[in-house]
Amino acid sequence: MKTKKLTLLAAALLLLTPTGSWSGEKARLGPCVRQCIQGFNPLLADSGAEEFMAEGSRARECVRSCKETLYQGECDATADGCCNPDYLATDPDCQDPEPPGPPDNEGLPPDPGEAGKTTLGGIDSDDDGLRDDIQRYIFLHYPDSAKTRAALRQAALALQNIILNSPDEAGALRNTELEARASECIRYIRPDDGRRIDNMLLAEFLNTEARSRAYLAYDAKLSGHVFGTRDLDQYKTSCTFDPDQLED
Repeated sequence: MKTKKLTLLAAALLLLTPTGSWSGEKARLGPCVRQCIQGFNPLLADSGAEEFMAEGSRARECVRSCKETLYQGECDATADGCCNPDYLATDPDCQDPEPPGPPDNEGLPPDPGEAGKTTLGGIDSDDDGLRDDIQRYIFLHYPDSAKTRAALRQAALALQNIILNSPDEAGALRNTELEARASECIRYIRPDDGRRIDNMLLAEFLNTEARSRAYLAYDAKLSGHVFGTRDLDQYKTSCTFDPDQLED
């Protein structure tokens, strides 16, 4: 059993997985961060401190959503072969080289561009249930792995449900179950780098302030609840598809 944690923003963005070697990380306690943490740590929010130790995932999410920077990360962002999750957009070790898409991007909707960022739900021009920008991201980054694409699609649909359909505590709890199972499925498909690509998807998904704040609002409804995870040998059953029926 473990306490609910945010995994990662976009950013993101930190899912229901252990946070590895993360410990306390110092960050600036500016006005935006102070307002964000008011709901779960009013004593800290009302303090006169100019910086604080962002020891919990919710505090780290506030830092990220306010476009502040943690002074420390899981590792040195300049180190070779080390993906620092606080610098997903800039650390070269966190980047997968974007492979060329299929000829004429066959089967993919057009890039929605900035128009896709004007609402929480974004644009879904082909009515497949998933935002066009996320559909493109998944395919263009993982064109050679149908299993990975299916697992990331499951995770993206869970995230979409979270920010659009978590009006109350009961709804948030239901959506947490979907998010947890999707994360386990990714780790079954990609045992070596599942956490990293899961975090990168979250960062891509929460690509506007409104979406990041919607995720934080969802997480706030989970305060005081404890959640369990399946055993590693059960992760396959967390997938909503049959991995054995897909190539790679």
